[in-house]
Amino acid sequence: MRIVRYYPRAAVGDGGMTSAVQKWSAGMVRAGATVTIAYEAGGEPRGNGGVRWAPVRHARFGRSEVPLGLDEVLRDADVVVLHSGWALHNIRTGALARKLRVPYILEPRGAYDPHIVARKKLLKKAWWFAAERELVAGARAIHAFFDSERAHLDAIGYHGNVVVASNGVDSAAGPLWDGGSGGYVLWLGRFDPEHKGLDLLLKALTLLPPAERPTLRIHGPDWRGRKQKVREMVSALGLDEWAHIGDSVKGEAKRDLLVKAKGFVYPSRWDACPNSVLEAVSYEVPTLATPYPLGVELARLEGAFLADATPGSLADGLRRLVSPQAAAVGKRGGKLLREEFSWDQVARAWLSQVEAIV
Repeated sequence: MRIVRYYPRAAVGDGGMTSAVQKWSAGMVRAGATVTIAYEAGGEPRGNGGVRWAPVRHARFGRSEVPLGLDEVLRDADVVVLHSGWALHNIRTGALARKLRVPYILEPRGAYDPHIVARKKLLKKAWWFAAERELVAGARAIHAFFDSERAHLDAIGYHGNVVVASNGVDSAAGPLWDGGSGGYVLWLGRFDPEHKGLDLLLKALTLLPPAERPTLRIHGPDWRGRKQKVREMVSALGLDEWAHIGDSVKGEAKRDLLVKAKGFVYPSRWDACPNSVLEAVSYEVPTLATPYPLGVELARLEGAFLADATPGSLADGLRRLVSPQAAAVGKRGGKLLREEFSWDQVARAWLSQVEAIV
């Protein structure tokens, strides 16, 4: 099968989407597919793994971009995959794929979650009727990470083919969780406090007596200046002694933070399959999630703790996260991911479903 994955930022940035596009592609090549990543020219391709890279010229429209030279890349493809949602570049590429009669699959990565649909609701409603509805209707399938996301697709009126395959994990490189020698609870992600529930997490800390309150380390890239807002929130809540904000970390520095953490917490109000959670669990770090699809699935299989996205429930979850039973939960989670969530396994699952559809 000849697959084109189109994502303008596939060769730049350090976000979860960029990483996932590259790792999905490499996994599919190992499974026997031919994969080309089409991306905005100017970035530097990383991590070949047998993947072909096709730089594409783009035109800018404010903060958006549209591809101008995708025709030749798509012409011989069996299927093209479009990532995220509510994006002008997807609208343009979907229209081109329909013109060339190349089937396309949408990978919204949670973009049709009702919480996201409700964000800037009037603008999204106008965009839906002007463009997104036609994109969704023309898709050969939509890729969801878990069956529970089918309800999100029903809510927008999509009743077509659904491919279900989670994001994967790499084999944990180096040592696994050391039992929490660092003594801190860790969060890694993008500083979008509403989406990622950082305000809820900080409020949860205030509900714990100081003697029970864990040290919290919060690391990641800024997002639209919200990192400073989180700093201000920490001070306003009187948490400067317990909550420490740090830079984005990669490679060995990230692994070192993870394996020494007392636990990992990711309290999103909404999400789908966050890579940070998969990475933490793969190192057997006891992890606390909220009821997004990955969190629910891990908790169902007793590989993570689950709390509602409220300060009170998260406070109780933090107590469980540092309790004696946390080590066993972390170990079960790591074993589960190694056995069922490797990139090779999820890539084969995706391919088998898409081959049956396309």
